[in-house]
Parts: sequence; C-alpha cells; structure tokens
Amino acid sequence: MRKFLSSLQAALFLIAIPGALLASDQRADELIAKHLAALGGRQAVAAIKSVVTTADIELMGTGLKGSVESRILRPCLSYSDISLGFFKIKEGYDGERLWMVDQNGKLQFRRDAASLEYQKTECLLESQAYLFGGAGYELTALGRDTIGGTPCDILRIDVDGGTSALVSLNDSTYLIQRIELKAPEGETIETYGDYRPVGGVMFPFFERTEIPALGQRIEMRCRSITPNERIDPVVFLPPAADVKDWRFTRGGRATEIPFQYKYNHIFIPARITGYDRDVLFLLDSGASMTVVDSSIAAAMHLESGGTMPGAGAGGMANFSMTRIPGLTIGDIEFSGQTAISFPISGLLKTFEETEIGGVLGYDFLSRFVTRIDYEHGVLTFFEPDSFPRPEGATVVDAPLVHNLFSLPAALDGVKGAFYLDTGANSSLLHGAFADSTGLAKGRHTLAMAIRGAGGEEKASLCRFDSLAIGGVTIARPVLAITREKKGISVLENVDGVIGNDILERFTVTLDYRAQRVLLERNSRFGEPFFKDRSGLQIARKENGAFIIVRAISDSPAGRAGFRAGDIIVKVARMKAERFKDMRELLSLFEAKEGTTYPIEIMRSGRRLKLALTLADYI
Repeated sequence: MRKFLSSLQAALFLIAIPGALLASDQRADELIAKHLAALGGRQAVAAIKSVVTTADIELMGTGLKGSVESRILRPCLSYSDISLGFFKIKEGYDGERLWMVDQNGKLQFRRDAASLEYQKTECLLESQAYLFGGAGYELTALGRDTIGGTPCDILRIDVDGGTSALVSLNDSTYLIQRIELKAPEGETIETYGDYRPVGGVMFPFFERTEIPALGQRIEMRCRSITPNERIDPVVFLPPAADVKDWRFTRGGRATEIPFQYKYNHIFIPARITGYDRDVLFLLDSGASMTVVDSSIAAAMHLESGGTMPGAGAGGMANFSMTRIPGLTIGDIEFSGQTAISFPISGLLKTFEETEIGGVLGYDFLSRFVTRIDYEHGVLTFFEPDSFPRPEGATVVDAPLVHNLFSLPAALDGVKGAFYLDTGANSSLLHGAFADSTGLAKGRHTLAMAIRGAGGEEKASLCRFDSLAIGGVTIARPVLAITREKKGISVLENVDGVIGNDILERFTVTLDYRAQRVLLERNSRFGEPFFKDRSGLQIARKENGAFIIVRAISDSPAGRAGFRAGDIIVKVARMKAERFKDMRELLSLFEAKEGTTYPIEIMRSGRRLKLALTLADYI
C-alpha cells in the first residue's frame, strides 16, 4: 500500500500512463526480477486486481491521530476515507478526475500540472506496472547506498510526463525500503517496513511519509490488507453535489459587503456565533483555512483538536485545530466550521495599527465567486451559478495548488507561477527562482525584511521592467526577493506571490469552481509602485510612540543618519502624537522628490535633529 499525505489533505490519486518507448538497463532488469520474486512472483502479483486497506494514522508531534480506509482497483482507480481528529477527508480518482472532499465538506478537483505529473508516477508505483515491462517509463540502476543503516540498491524510475522516483531496494530482501519523489509540496520520502504475506504477496504494514519542507512526518500502521475484494466502481466517483454550509439570510443569489482597505490589506467585520461582538477579519486568499484568534477561542472555550505545522510569510508556524459554531459576514451565514486557532490579533497591530480577530481564507472564499472592487471598497459574493462574467475582463486560468490560485505570469519576459494572495500587502519573488533565471542580476537591490504568521524573513527589494498577467502588462513593478529557505519559500512549483500592491490596480474576481481569475483594470492601474521616498520602516509602540524599526542603508533615511530604535518626536515641527495614525505619518514620506523634513528623534536618552530629503531609492 502507498499513501501520500500533505497538510492533512491526503492525496493518493492514480492516472493512466501514456504511451512511450520503454527503456531500461541490464542491471535494472536484474533488480526488478529479484524484487518481483521477493514480492511473491509474477503470477501472484499479477493476480491482484484490487486492494482494500484499513490503517491507523498519526501526524507525528501534533497529537492528531485517526484512521484511514483505502480502496484501489487496478490499474488506476482509488478512493480513501481519512478520519484524523477534526479532519474527515474523502478523496479519489475515477479514471478522469482527481477529487477530494476536505475537512469542511468542500469538493475540489486538482488540475495543476505538478499534481497531474506526480500522480502519473504514483499510478505506476501503486499499480506495480513497472514490474512487468511496458511503455511510458525508463528504469536505471544507480548503484548502491546505505538507507537507514541498511545497504540498498537504488533504482531511478523516469515516467513519461511524470516526475522521477528513486526506489531503494533492501539488498537482502529485495523489498522496497524507501521511495523518494518530488510531490507538489516538495521532496517526499516514504519509508516502508513490517512486510507480511497476504494472498501470497508481501505487503508493507508500516509506512512513514516525510515532507521535510513542511516539517511533517506521517506514520501509518495497517490493521488489515485485503486483496481482490469486490469493489463497487461508484465509490471512485466524486459526490454529485457540493457542500452548502452557508446561506444568504436576505435571500437572493449575490450580496455586496463594503470593506476597509488599509496598508494594502482587506478587512471586513464578522461575528463568530456565540461571541459577544463583531471583530475584523482579514480577507486572505493565501490562507488555506479560516483562522480565529486564540484569545477568542479561549474565551469561547472552543475545543482543541491538535496542532499542525504550516508555511506562512516569514517562516513555518504551528497551528492549532478547533471548531467554531458558526460565522456571519454581512448577510452571509455559515454553519459550524473546522478552523485554525492562532494568536493573530497582534500580527498587524504593531506595523499597521489594526487588531484582527481572524482570517477568512479558502474555506470561506471557495463557496462563492468573489469580486473585489479595490477602487470603491466593495466585495460582491455570488453563488457560483449566478455570476455574470463582466465584458472586457481578462480571464486567466489559475489552477489551485494548496487551495491557492496559481497564476501564470511573466516577469521581464521570464515565465513563472505565482500564488495570488489577497493577504499579502506586497508581492514576492522566491530567491531560488530569481537566481536560476538571472532576473535580478545587475539590478539594484535593497536589504529588507518581510513579516507574517511565521515570523520575520530576510529579503531584498528589486524593481523590474514589467510583469505580464494574461496579456496585461504592468510597468516597473517592485517585488521583494525572499532570501531564506523557509515559510512559503520552501514550497515547490511556485515562483513568487502576487499581493495587493499589484491586485489593487484591478477589479479582481476569484472563481474557485472554474479555477480562474478575472482582471479588470481600474483607475489605479498606471500608478507608480513603491511610493515611499524615505527608507524608514516604522512601528507603533505600546505607549503610542513611533519607533524606527529599520532605516534602509542605501536610502535617504540611511544617508541622513537614522537608526533602528530611534523614537520620532517631531516631523516638520509637528509633534508625533499629533498624527492620528501611522498612515498619516507615512504619507508625508510619499511627497515629491527633493522635499526635506526636519525630524527630531530620541536616541539613547538624547534628543537629536536630523534632516530627511526625500528621493527615489529603488
């Protein structure tokens, strides 16, 4: 039995192998012959047409435990039912469609190229077709290595149109010790053991799946493996109807909700059923689940369901599972939801003076077609069947990966895949992609830091010539190049993030059912990027004082002598406490080039006067 789990959304999806010439070398053929004999021989293995498995499963180090039942009908039909704490997931492949019903009952289909390529290889391995020869793959013997202290022979399997796999055969038993392959989430390492004979064939009763990039380790121990049990093919089909866990309380098929747009973030008021007041939620298409602040979860005595690691801006973080009794946003009313509890209230408070109570991500947005009118501050949520496609909109196919839109774009003519993230106030480029393509070579960059749920991550600002999305070209965008291999930077098959600094130039429509994004230019389309001309990064202290967190070295602030830790006392003879919020203060630093401000600061108990002359620096 083979099983792959990622981010608690398991995926064992099998796809038929297309035709191509078979190739192998003599040593590989010899190893395959020994492996086939060790399994029980050609006749016994070929006689297995279906496999039903039940197993105990645990996401190590999280407290999440449960069970899984899987059904395989060879060559390439599969179905699994997973119960893991609050997560009850169903998934399958029906010969044409990769599908999954997630922890909140949402039906989704995987259409992205990386998933399809991965599953072609999974099909070959799960069906064991590589044992019998045929078309569509190439076998190569790579020599010997020691795996977990055990000498092994290593085979590489290259699948036509799929991803490559390294298969380690124990050189004593010639059974599989380990398989390494690249999944949509990154490198996956699967280790097998406790082989037992069932129906004349050796099956592993233990499997460990490790995804180093996400810090996940999943272990499964089989309770039973039953070959050749009759399986009704209907089980492999996706549900006929999608979940309907919400309603418009005033009727109709669409609703408009105004939003606050501050510091390039979208905020809307919402109320958790049973909580005594409305709180602001961040609208974040980059969040795969709904998030509620941990202080609210504690005040409501919400049940805890274990923790799980996840990737976010700034690094990895551990997220606690919970259940909320319901949620109301405008006239949209949701029933109970599996969600994440995380101390998110203060995440934006220091730098954006906004306290939030939660995040609305995929679990909310995927129920609708969502139209974001940045220019007028209005969200429109449509029932998917009632959405009227606007005339003149640019339609971009954007397959979902990790429940996020993967948007094809070209930066200075170099094609890449970018997550669309309404929770990101600025856009990012992964350093590995920038380096491999030479995109930033010879360009002026400035060191900075980005912050998110995972903490702080080093980055560098860089201005490029153009960004093209769906035939629409944006001039001279500024992106932050991430320089640390952590957080969202560890994820494979994505080259960067498109945030609100780009999205705000459009009216953006998110169509999850069709896995597409619609773009309509608005009046902000031609506005310049990165209006700041100071180089100061400022935060608000608990006592209300404005503190300089960073003065970018090669910027007007750096050249004027500002330092991290300086407290702003006056700007242009106006006392700092007179500014009603940080946005009012920061707007001064967007004035025309050459503007000079006298600024008084406190540094180590001394009052100093500095002169800041504004200039473009990126």
